[in-house]
Amino acid sequence: MTGFLGTRADVFMDLAITFFVAAPFLMTYALRLAARGRHRAHRNLQAGLVVAGTVAVLLLEGSIQYGEAMAAYAQSAYYGTPLIRGLFTVHLWVAIPWFTGWCVLTGVSWRRFSRVLPGTFSATHRLCGRVIYAGFWFTCITGVALYVLCYAL
Repeated sequence: MTGFLGTRADVFMDLAITFFVAAPFLMTYALRLAARGRHRAHRNLQAGLVVAGTVAVLLLEGSIQYGEAMAAYAQSAYYGTPLIRGLFTVHLWVAIPWFTGWCVLTGVSWRRFSRVLPGTFSATHRLCGRVIYAGFWFTCITGVALYVLCYAL
């Protein structure tokens, strides 16, 4: 099953990468909502992004484990190179703790959300959010680089 982005990747990989290209910009918008005092909209967008991100990761992993992603990657000029192995290792070292932290922060924040903001958790939330925001961009950039090297070149 060929994807819609004109590469060797399948449709599931293309759906996942489309999310990971759009998501940092949506997260930036979510942060602006919080800065403008629209905390409920910020919370709802973050929760939606976590759900969509989980679906995107499942699509990506499903394509790798059960789909055509590995066969398509084998056709890459960069198949098995140290560049891919290194980039993939660095990507995973950031992506796994980042995604876990993002899910935890979203869950904890959802439970602590109240009508009186900022609350006692706000400083911690803000600090963790900044770290997660940086990790989000890094993960998305390295993921797009892997996609291009594995499926477009």
